[in-house]
Amino acid sequence: MTSRPTLVFGDDGTPATDIAWLWINSQRWPGWRLEVVSVHMPEIGSALPREQTQLHVWEPPHPRQPFAEAGFAETVHLTAEADPRLALSQLSDLLVIGPRGPGLLKSLHLGSTADWLLAHPPAPLVIVRHGHAVRSVVLCVDGSIHAQRVTDVLANLPWVEQLNITVLAVDDRRCDVEAATAAATERLQAAGAKIDIAIMGGKPTNVIMSHLDKAAPDLVALGTRGLTGLRRLRVGSTAGAIARAAACSALVACVDEEPDSETARHADGD
Repeated sequence: MTSRPTLVFGDDGTPATDIAWLWINSQRWPGWRLEVVSVHMPEIGSALPREQTQLHVWEPPHPRQPFAEAGFAETVHLTAEADPRLALSQLSDLLVIGPRGPGLLKSLHLGSTADWLLAHPPAPLVIVRHGHAVRSVVLCVDGSIHAQRVTDVLANLPWVEQLNITVLAVDDRRCDVEAATAAATERLQAAGAKIDIAIMGGKPTNVIMSHLDKAAPDLVALGTRGLTGLRRLRVGSTAGAIARAAACSALVACVDEEPDSETARHADGD
């Protein structure tokens, strides 16, 4: 990872990743480094040189060329003969993938690379479902360190000033929703975003999905938990359910930290 902010794009050449590529190029990334990662799963039992199993620079026959308007400072193509889940589990400022494809990312269901990355996000992760510029965002907050993390990710995006963000909190009596929305609002307004606040009651997953259906945002942003927090993101938990089912693109992020007992109890109640 260089000193430049880095966007990693998981590319398997499928229509789904073509949409993710268009999404990347519909935003502005001035000064960012773009890493286009194409990974091939080796045959079972094959013995390959170490240099082939580690990500390394290569010249693909048809390289991705970002639009000049996207403003990337540099673009690098990387490849490896390796498990795509491990190859994409590298430090970066943002990891962008498509929701499905027959190769690198498969369909977004249990066992696929995309689902594995959702359960163990190595970096802030965007699952792209459309190719246009992001203007409207629903940010879900619950006062957790993971929601604070995804708020910071949004605030640090180079196109945050063009965003209209609804800060959504679900009052299920497990967090101080007014404090959570106030903290997120202060952070994002300081970054230049326009903010609305919505506080609703009910079961988090149902309330968020209902709001997304009505608001139809370009992006939903949620905090989730990584490998060293809960052992895995439970199927059916709020972040996983929303990221899988939302019609819009989804941004998830987490803090790589063991939750305290209270946080763990709350997570088990999603």
